Amino acid sequence: CMCISTAFEGNLLDSYFVDLVIEKPLRIHHHSVPVFIPLEKIAAAHLQTDVQRFLFRLWEYLNAYAGRKYQADQLESDFCDVLTGPLQRNALCNLLSFTYKVEQRCQTFSFSARLLYEDPTAALPTNVTVTRPGVEASSPPWEEHRASHQMLFRTKPLHKVFASFSKET
Repeated sequence: CMCISTAFEGNLLDSYFVDLVIEKPLRIHHHSVPVFIPLEKIAAAHLQTDVQRFLFRLWEYLNAYAGRKYQADQLESDFCDVLTGPLQRNALCNLLSFTYKVEQRCQTFSFSARLLYEDPTAALPTNVTVTRPGVEASSPPWEEHRASHQMLFRTKPLHKVFASFSKET
């Protein structure tokens, strides 16, 4: 039985188990891997030829999923006062959608964000869209904020992005 532990930024997260039958051909007897992780595809590609590669690829998927889930959980628990509605996410946590507020110079601005993680082995999004609900015309200051927020969401974990917003006030 193999145990695969996940972590994000030094925080130990979930552990998953894969019980292999050690006879030719190798096969998976039991596992605790979530159904949306492509375990069969990874096993077909690597299990018979390179068990170490199989475990590493599986760990990449599991660790990225655990990291995305952890970030979403942290956003809901630590920054719920900044969210102006529910955080929407799918089971794989590779699509997040939320609205949030940022205070600057005694004014509160609302934004909507959609984060898409197209690489299932990544903990940071590959596609980010930030809009302002009810605002159609794009003034230069608004465009700067939008572009800045999109870049932050692409390059930093969610809790660090929101911590940086609270420092700006």
